[in-house]
Amino acid sequence: MNDQLFLDVSGLIKSQIRQRDKDNTKICVANLLMFAYEKGLLYDNPFDNEGNLIISTIIRESSLTEVGKHLFLELLLKWMAYTDNENGNIDRKNNIKMLEKYYNQLFQKINVENRLLTNNKPTE
Repeated sequence: MNDQLFLDVSGLIKSQIRQRDKDNTKICVANLLMFAYEKGLLYDNPFDNEGNLIISTIIRESSLTEVGKHLFLELLLKWMAYTDNENGNIDRKNNIKMLEKYYNQLFQKINVENRLLTNNKPTE
């Protein structure tokens, strides 16, 4: 079984050079993973009992629920590419509403695709 790797939290944070970038990446990833877990995209909670992100978290295909398998990767890519304006200012730490917007767009997209597939099935 090919269990595709989607996100290695520790690796992503370590890939940043400046400490400020490491800290911002950790916050952005924590926001994404909290949102994904609350929406039922992840099987396991990537946070400890105190609410701290578990840095060793690795998200693989097997970590994702059925809905997560359809949404998580695109949500991750949209979130990590998100900038707040034309100047490229990033506000992934505070603008969680964008996660909700991306999630709703992606959820609607898979619902439309599923309806199209269902309507195009040959009848017996």
